[in-house]
Amino acid sequence: MNPNIAALKITAEEIERLIDLDVNEIFIGGAIGGVYRTGVFKQSGRLLTLIATELIVAALVFVFSIPIGLGFTQANGGSFDLPSTLRFLQITLGTTLAVMLGWHGYMQYARKQFALLMPLLDEVDRYNEIIEAVATLIELEKLQSNHSVALPLRQDRTQVLEALRMTRDSLVSGLLTEKILRKSRGLLSRRQDLLANIETNLAALQMLEINQRASEYKTVLNEALQIGITVYQEVQKLSLR
Repeated sequence: MNPNIAALKITAEEIERLIDLDVNEIFIGGAIGGVYRTGVFKQSGRLLTLIATELIVAALVFVFSIPIGLGFTQANGGSFDLPSTLRFLQITLGTTLAVMLGWHGYMQYARKQFALLMPLLDEVDRYNEIIEAVATLIELEKLQSNHSVALPLRQDRTQVLEALRMTRDSLVSGLLTEKILRKSRGLLSRRQDLLANIETNLAALQMLEINQRASEYKTVLNEALQIGITVYQEVQKLSLR
């Protein structure tokens, strides 16, 4: 990937530094003690990973529930006849189910504090996908140039890169705003500065999208603009609370 394009990506490490939380494609705050992301239901690959994680956690809970089941079984005679086996399975599976329900109940409760972060992370994923698409376009341009095919103007690419930089800046500002609102609602001036920065970037993106005429990059600019609009709307929504 072109170094200039690669530098625009927002990595998981940078996200974690910005929001002070562990983040991956499935969970915010880790599998244990964290919450799953809403974005997992939009991609089959992530959904399968979530299901696999759920099964692994359930299996581990079941293993740790075995001593509880054995303890109750032995306390009632210690034999392994059919009634005792059924009692063992009832206690062990019941404990596993109770723990899993408790875990999901906690995640549903904890998700409320990440009401803004969830859509912002989805937009970061969308933005990184755009970066990959632009990198592919640039590689195709290189191939076309080797076959003497006319290329889009270099100015068009420059405008797109500038739009991506502004989109990146808006996403970073949005993530920082979310952290401020989540941790300390007293930092009003800093929050307003970040919101103003997002507004400025959004206005500039709208101008670039209007002026852009290169079909190869028009879709990219439109996607960047839509991300900017979503970030602005989500941050403004929570800022008004």
